[in-house]
Amino acid sequence: MKTQTLVGCLVALCVAAAVFYSLYREANRTPDEIAAEVLESADGEIDLNDLPLQQAIRQVHGDGELIVVTFEDPNCPFCTRLDEKLAHLDNVTIYTFLLPILSEDSDLKSRQIWCAQDRSAAWNGWMLKRQIPPGNGDCDTGALALNLAIGERLGIQGVPYLLRAKR
Repeated sequence: MKTQTLVGCLVALCVAAAVFYSLYREANRTPDEIAAEVLESADGEIDLNDLPLQQAIRQVHGDGELIVVTFEDPNCPFCTRLDEKLAHLDNVTIYTFLLPILSEDSDLKSRQIWCAQDRSAAWNGWMLKRQIPPGNGDCDTGALALNLAIGERLGIQGVPYLLRAKR
């Protein structure tokens, strides 16, 4: 009985150590490591001339050398994880196309974000901090319908959908 208890404690300690190491490693990754992981998860490449970039939320970190395009739904938990990684990059331009496909609430939040005075701040506020988007959704939201058409043309089946810009 004492041996089983000791073995159980040792196993629990090993699991705890692995979890803490994983959290430590995640917290101490460099922007280059995060960028490599993000690029590895990309669904492909796209020529930016093939996209109506005015229908996207544009964010530039640093000099914006690396360019990525995302299609995201505001209610997508995997999109939130992607945005958490993108927020740590220090040399990237991000074009986020709102693609409200998960629920009616996704459409409402997308309209609120799109109609916000600062779309980038509204998007990051919601995705990274869960702050309710400040917009009221009563501006011209035709871009959202056009984004759905682009998603269909590109064959996007789910979100997040990440593309690298062709060089």
